[in-house]
Order: sequence, then structure tokens, then C-alpha cells
Amino acid sequence: MLHFKTIALLSSVTLIGCTSSPHAWQGQSGSKRVFIELETTPEGTSQAFLSLPEQWIDKAKADTLVLSDESILAIFNRENIRFEGSFHSGKDSIQAEVTTYGKTREFALGKVDSLQPVYFAQNPRPPYPYRSEEVTYESCDSIQVAGTLTIPQGKGPFPAAIIISGTGKQDRDGTFSGHKPFFKIADYLTRQGFIVLRADDRGTGKTNGIYEEATTSDFARDAQAGINYLKQRPETDTKHIGVIGHSEGGQVALMLGADSPDVSFVISLAGVGVDGLQILKLQNDAILRTTPGMTPERVDQFMSLFNTLFDKVHSVPLEQPLDIPLRQAFDQWVAQQDEATLKAVNFNDGRDEMFFSRYLHQAQGRWYREMINYDPENYIPRIHKPVLALNGDKDIMVPAKENLESIKQLLDKGGNTQYKIVELPGLNHMFQRCKECTREEIPDLEDVFSEEALQIMGDWLRENVQKDRK
Repeated sequence: MLHFKTIALLSSVTLIGCTSSPHAWQGQSGSKRVFIELETTPEGTSQAFLSLPEQWIDKAKADTLVLSDESILAIFNRENIRFEGSFHSGKDSIQAEVTTYGKTREFALGKVDSLQPVYFAQNPRPPYPYRSEEVTYESCDSIQVAGTLTIPQGKGPFPAAIIISGTGKQDRDGTFSGHKPFFKIADYLTRQGFIVLRADDRGTGKTNGIYEEATTSDFARDAQAGINYLKQRPETDTKHIGVIGHSEGGQVALMLGADSPDVSFVISLAGVGVDGLQILKLQNDAILRTTPGMTPERVDQFMSLFNTLFDKVHSVPLEQPLDIPLRQAFDQWVAQQDEATLKAVNFNDGRDEMFFSRYLHQAQGRWYREMINYDPENYIPRIHKPVLALNGDKDIMVPAKENLESIKQLLDKGGNTQYKIVELPGLNHMFQRCKECTREEIPDLEDVFSEEALQIMGDWLRENVQKDRK
């Protein structure tokens, strides 16, 4: 983080340049970009234009502009933005503070010709020491899956792996706020001698279908289709094909480790190791406890409500409708609460009905009902191949302790001795080194994917896959 000192602006103004050609600088703080342009009109007046792409502000014109050879102050009244900075290196760079609605961010801006994409140092950059191909293959339900295949240099055949994404529509790179963690994993492993397949989720990128209509079992079938494709490639060592899954994708990887004879190793990254009902409770409790301003008492009040609803959905057989039993459970809970509790959970002014309607819609979905009934005991004890399970100890989406312990216990139950379980300190759900370790800060963290986690994966694969091939 840059340390910024308050700038004393000169009262006299020196205009920058005397032509109409613009001068532009861009900086980035976390995933937030700032892009400022200075232009000189034919009349010799300087103008400033500001873009904050992640805040949907495009070329706002400054209402107040004060320039000197050393500093710049630009105020944008309509957008409630103040840009204050100092020039360095002959105006090639600006150290700046940008204040929006009272919140200030520090930026180091460099001179550019035009607006540049979000940049994170860990995202892979060309040239690459391997071959990359755009590929398509067919899955169930007439799904045409599109993805990228990276192939090491050399003759081969090579061991291979497919990356499986977690909950939510994701492209093949797992892109969020400029971070590309799946691309990072694929780049690292391909450099280690592995073919890696990563694909767009249903209804995302170049893959067709409707994501919202799919279940975890459907995602498992899509992953198996990817494995089938890898088996057809002449570069693939078909005896050494593995699955690498993140979050719900880790759950899918464990399911395939049990059910697919084509899978020779499993890597679970923040993968779900407990049953569906328990993960919902653990996840919501952890999120609430890291929410700013949330007291332990309010957490308990919210969890009392959530647990009532989760338990009811879990108890209703999949083939039976939810609306009546869930309505009864909800009304009963509300009737048992005092006014203070109802206010604490925002159940005033008719918002209780809005909450119930939204939750009922979510709970009735095929994915939700299958997920809440997921039982890892049906899969993990049947895995008799190498397993690596990694999780960050700051993960609030798939809490490490409970999920890793369950994976270990269930592997032991099945007699599997070929596994490694690692809880990584200081890492969140996305395997980033976090600060507050809340969901809100994830987009702005510099980490794309932990180098430590990558190293552990690489070492484990050399020991359990590449060594086995020799």
C-alpha cells in the first residue's frame, strides 16, 4: 500500500501543454482503476476528465481544476469525487488520493495512451512456454462445452487434469474483478508437465445451456465429459487423469473420485467435506460473524431463523413440494419471537414476507434441494486413489476445520492412506492472503492464487503422479 502525504497546492496555475492532445494516467488499487485525462482546449484552457470503470463512471468532466507543475486538484461535483495528486518523474507518474462519498483510496498512476485492463501481477502473461488450444466437446443435455487446453512442450504423453469451478456462473479462468485464478493454476501446472483443461460453465462464455437449471450432479457430468475429451487426445497419458475442484467443484471432484474409473487423482481446493445441511449452517454463521456491525446476539438471532428453515427444507423429501411445510415453519418461528428479535432480523414493515418469498424461490430450485441433501459419506469413503485437500484457515464460505476433518475421517473410514490434508494459515476461500477476511474485500486483494498452495500442489503431484509414471 502506498503511503500518501497531503499535497499543498500552489495558488498559481501552470497549464500543462499548449496543444489539444490529451495526457492520460492510470492507476489501480485492488481491483479499482482510476483513469484521468488532461486536455488543453484551443483557447488554452485545461480540462480534466475522470473515469472509474469499476464504478461505472466514464469521462466525467471536472467542475474545478487546479494545476501546477507539481500537483493537480480536480473536483467532480455531480459524481462527488475529489482527485488530489502530485506529479513525479517529469509528469510520467502521479501519486494520488481519490475520494468518493467520503471514502479515500490511494493510487500510483503511470502515463498511458488509453484505458488499460485490470492488472494483477500474478495473472499469467505471454509468451507461454506451452501450447494453448481453444476446444469444444459435448456433455449431457446437448451441452456444448467450450474451454482452453494447455499442453506442455515436448512429445508426451503427459498426465492431465481438469479444473472444476465452484458455485456461481464462472468462465474458464474463474475471472472475478480481474483475477484469473484458474488460469493461474493451469499456467503453473502446465509448466510442471501437466495437460490442463479448464472450461466455461453452462450458460457462460462460449458454453451453451442454462446454468440456473443445473444441479451439482449435472456439473459432475460436465466434468466427466471433459475427462472423456482428455482421453481422446493423443497427448494424454490416459492412466493419469485427475480432477481439481474448487469449493462446490471440490465436492464434484470428490464425487468423481469415487464414481469415475477414469480419475487417477483428486485435488480438493476449499472443497465441501460435510453434508449439505451442515455446510449451509457453517457458511452462514461464519459470514454473519465477519459482517461489520454484527453482534454475537444478532448472529444467534439470524441463525435461529436460518437453522429453522434449513432443517425444514432438509426434512422434506425431494419429490414433495416445499411451499406449505416451509410456510408453516416460518410462521411458527415468527410467532415465537419477541418484537426486539423481529426488529433485529429486519422483519418489520412487511419485510418478513419479502424475505420468505425470496427464500422459498431459492429453496425450491433443483440445485438447492439436491445440495442440501448431499451426503459425503456416499462418496468419500469409496475413493481409493491419491487425494490432496487444501483449505485456507480464513475461509468463511467452506470453513476449513470442519470440512477438512470430515474429509480425513471419511477417507480413513474407507481405508484410503494415500491422502494429504493441509490447512493453510491466512488464506481465504479464494486462496488469497487476506486482511479483514470478509467477502467484501476479496475483489480488492492483490493475490490471484496463493503461491504456497501452488507449490504444495506441484510437490504433491510430483510425488503422487509423476513419480508413479516413471
